[in-house]
Amino acid sequence: MIPGPRPVVDADLAPLARLWHDGWHRAHAAHVPPALTALRTIGDFTARLPGLRDALRVIGPPGAPQGLCAVRGDELYQLYVAQAAQGSGVAGALLQDGAARIAAAGHRAAWLIVVPENARAVAFYTRQGWRDAGMTDAVLDTAHGTFALPLLKMTKGLAG
Repeated sequence: MIPGPRPVVDADLAPLARLWHDGWHRAHAAHVPPALTALRTIGDFTARLPGLRDALRVIGPPGAPQGLCAVRGDELYQLYVAQAAQGSGVAGALLQDGAARIAAAGHRAAWLIVVPENARAVAFYTRQGWRDAGMTDAVLDTAHGTFALPLLKMTKGLAG
């Protein structure tokens, strides 16, 4: 049985930066411009984590998180799972928790963006009830400002 998502504690921050960095590179590095990949250093993820702390939930014991999910308004902003936990149900539990937090904030629908070439992620989100809403010009956060990139937007209606 997968433990429920929990708030982040200080002991999670360094392992979360590594998890997020490694997950991003596995999923995206081959499909995005080299200029964006060059910005996605461990320092980038470490610098961005404190600003997300209140929006983050994780699964796994303190100091050894297996996955993370951040929401921002009606956006499911970040979802990453450690490679060893993929296929375990951690991603589904975090995705459900993120959608529930968005609904609890009063939103009737949620959205996320994904690299369209990341077929594994697109298939996962589709199985979870998310729908293709077409390409959008996304503005991605980095520790050095923003980076514009066309990405696939997916949406999901939420129970009121």
